[in-house]
Amino acid sequence: MLRVAEHFKAAKFHLVGLSMGGRIARNVGLHYPGWLRSLTLADTSPGFDALSPEQVRRFVSERKARTPETLRRLLGKNPRPEAYQALMESFAATHPESYVKTIEASVAHDRASPLEDIRVPTLVITGTEDQVYPPAMAHDMARRIPGAKLAEIEGAGHMSNLEQPERFSQVLFEFIDRQERVS
Repeated sequence: MLRVAEHFKAAKFHLVGLSMGGRIARNVGLHYPGWLRSLTLADTSPGFDALSPEQVRRFVSERKARTPETLRRLLGKNPRPEAYQALMESFAATHPESYVKTIEASVAHDRASPLEDIRVPTLVITGTEDQVYPPAMAHDMARRIPGAKLAEIEGAGHMSNLEQPERFSQVLFEFIDRQERVS
């Protein structure tokens, strides 16, 4: 992340991460807050300790299976058809073995994070139908991060950005615009 920022000569930037990207963004926020103007954590978790052992097993097995049904569970009950197509294309573009290794490493090493130590303006976004990281988890994350804002995307599942891109973008850019006005 920091090499990319340096490459683009970005002294400070707004960082947005969803799911695994949200876990990565969270760690940047914890370890390199001086680089960030704001942090957005979408459809993500504070670490795998927040899930029960059964939820972790299901998470890993569904990611390994990558069947049409397990991919459908990433979306809410009534996603737009384009959302499912975009999700299928995204998964088709990933290298399966690398993806599984990344999932296994994440589960093993991304445990509990000290969210209370995040000191940058933070937005937590959740889909109200997220079955991977339930909305209650997002509520708890927002509660634990000092000054964090919480936004729920009604009717969206784990991929709220694909399912409701207009609403996701609206929530995100309103938050970023507020941060720009106060700095």
